[in-house]
Amino acid sequence: MNIRKKFITFSILFGILPVVISTAITVVYFRAKDIDIIKQNVTTVANDQSIILSTFFEQNSRDLNFVSNIQITQELLEDSNNNMGSININEYTSIVSQILCIRKKQQSYIYKASLVNKRGEVIAATDNNTINSTVIFSKKDMDKLINRQAVVTDIDINNRVKTAIIAAPVFVKEQYQGAMLYIIDMSYFQNMVRNTHFFKTGKVAIFDGKGVIAASSSKNIISNINSINAPNNLYEQWRKIDSNKYPKGIIEYKLNGVDKIGYYSKISDTGWVVLSGVEWNEFKMPLNKTINTIIIIILFIFLLIIISYTFVVNYFSKPIYDLLEVIRKVREGNYKGRFVYKEDNEFGEISRAFNDLIERIEKKRKQIEDKNRDLESLTSNIPGGVHRNRIENGEYLIDYLSYGCLNILGYKPEEFHQFYGKSIFDLVYEKDRQRVQQEIIDQIRMFDKYTVEFRIKRKDGSIIWLIDNGRIVKDRDGKMYSYSVVLNITDAKIAEEKLRVSEERYRIIMSQTEDIIFEWDVKRDSIQYSKNLKDRFNVELNITEISKKLVNNDFIYKDDIRKFSNLINNIVCGERYGETEVRIKKDSDSYTWCKMRITSIFDENGDIVRAIGAIIDIDKQKKETENLLFMAERDSATGLYNKGTSQRLVEKYMRNAEQSSKGALFVIDVDNFKLVNDTLGHLAGDYVLNRISAMLSQTFKENSIIGRIGGDEFIVFLKDVSSKEFIQNKADELVEGFRKINIEEGWGIKVSGSIGIAFYPLHGNSYEKLFISADKAVYYSKKNGKDGYCIFEDI
Repeated sequence: MNIRKKFITFSILFGILPVVISTAITVVYFRAKDIDIIKQNVTTVANDQSIILSTFFEQNSRDLNFVSNIQITQELLEDSNNNMGSININEYTSIVSQILCIRKKQQSYIYKASLVNKRGEVIAATDNNTINSTVIFSKKDMDKLINRQAVVTDIDINNRVKTAIIAAPVFVKEQYQGAMLYIIDMSYFQNMVRNTHFFKTGKVAIFDGKGVIAASSSKNIISNINSINAPNNLYEQWRKIDSNKYPKGIIEYKLNGVDKIGYYSKISDTGWVVLSGVEWNEFKMPLNKTINTIIIIILFIFLLIIISYTFVVNYFSKPIYDLLEVIRKVREGNYKGRFVYKEDNEFGEISRAFNDLIERIEKKRKQIEDKNRDLESLTSNIPGGVHRNRIENGEYLIDYLSYGCLNILGYKPEEFHQFYGKSIFDLVYEKDRQRVQQEIIDQIRMFDKYTVEFRIKRKDGSIIWLIDNGRIVKDRDGKMYSYSVVLNITDAKIAEEKLRVSEERYRIIMSQTEDIIFEWDVKRDSIQYSKNLKDRFNVELNITEISKKLVNNDFIYKDDIRKFSNLINNIVCGERYGETEVRIKKDSDSYTWCKMRITSIFDENGDIVRAIGAIIDIDKQKKETENLLFMAERDSATGLYNKGTSQRLVEKYMRNAEQSSKGALFVIDVDNFKLVNDTLGHLAGDYVLNRISAMLSQTFKENSIIGRIGGDEFIVFLKDVSSKEFIQNKADELVEGFRKINIEEGWGIKVSGSIGIAFYPLHGNSYEKLFISADKAVYYSKKNGKDGYCIFEDI
């Protein structure tokens, strides 16, 4: 920055800016104070009117309570509500009406007053024409009256007069009997707000919970805040306010193109609101005059600075400009120019010192250029490249890259500026970066030198391997540098990786030679497999696009395609090992269970390139396991589910069922089964059990769980039943099925069933609760003569 700019800058900083800042602070401060005063005045007006209105409602409510507590009022309400037709009812009506008329004369704001019974019928009033008419309260207002709360209704129009009702409940012997009403003329409120004055543009409005205006001193806000006869956003701003959560607060709005600020205050338990407002412009104009005065003062100060600047430039500028011109040439590399000033003053001293300094710099510069040429000649003959880094706070910042280094990176010499001052580790491939940093730290700690191998990304995006041999050197100023020689070892690394992959592949193959062995080239999606695949499964697989073809044909059983696809996807996504069990087609109509194992092989970038796997025949073990599982779940005598399996399957259905799902549990107790065993022997008993099992399986063919849970007890759980009638039909079939079971003619023993039925989830939302309900129904069925059924809800 030259002297002229500095002079201007300092003049602005120490001349104009303090004035501007202090003025701005003052303006902001007084503006904030003005806004606070505005808000306080607007708030005070709204709060005062709110208190007056709230007090008005409370006083009239107390007045109504006084009249309602008169014994004649209460007796009149009791007679009316109970239709007693007392001989005194007309006299009571007249007395209460007279009391109300006196109240109306005393209070000019009362438009009408009346007494209504609990049916809303007017039984006494200031206006005889309204007697026997009906007053209809909203459900909300009616609830408040029944709960002993006074009510202030929203505004209504009576004979072109805006009115609202203040109602107080009347209770006799703790029972709600009716209400005493004042119908208030809104012109009373209009007179009240018309006499309210604050500021020049201050206005007040009172409106009910629906926005209907009760009174307003504004000519624009007349009927309702959502139908103002001028452009405005008052209703839009009001809708944004949650008046239940914030019953009081500031509101800003526009009315007829004028910005306004207001304060609202909601009258508790009524929904009525008092809103005060004032125009912003009333306070902006004095502030704008002050700002204009300040601007004139600033312009005057700026003019003084320009005059001072002209004087200083004319007296000091020429020698300074000459010196700056010489400095500019030196920066451009021209050291021949000199600062000439012949007078014997301060500028003369500067001239001699500056010229002496330039001569010494020129001499040093030539020496450095000679050394750099020697170093460049040396490094250009080294295979690979050389680089130097400044070590600052543990960071290795690039200070020098030889032509060989830039060539390895794929850059030209003129592009060196892109790297200067950056960390050398930023050039290291991201996946190697942390390892290289740690290896250098560990080796320097022990030897003051290091040797590391790592990858870098060249300018063209290709990845190459380098070996870096470096040493730490400290100069005379104590600064630390690292000097390194790097060599490109990419070809050696590629050969090493190929050898490693080949050795790994054949090692895996040799360890799995007892089964079908395959090798999958992941990138090409091709496969090679051992010859015994054809002998075992009588099939030859196509070599290319193998993963797609295996999924899209019947080589793998259709229900196992998902498991096979998941295995393939996991391997492709980087899993080192995976296995699954699938069924593989053996001939035209049979499949064999096999275990498929796959091991991945990755390249130096961590990307999968191949997978080696084996296919192992586990068909025999699988079928033995399935047979054992079947036997564990079944009852040995009938082949039905045993008790534990039945319960587990029902509970599984309940866990997975949707909320609307319905089911039914049949608990069946075989009548006279003990007599069969005791009389005819256990063979006859087994015969009966098998007949019953066959009958149950025939009756409940689909969507059911059938099990034997005891010696002569069975259960059937029907899933997703549609109706009670369907269950009853099934129960009738079941009873008839028992009756058709004959043991042997002449033995005189008849087998029947006592059946209890409970609905899920109606009679129990768990197996235990549902079983208890059905079991109770079984007991009831036996108690009523056996050979039948009973539904739990019919007990």
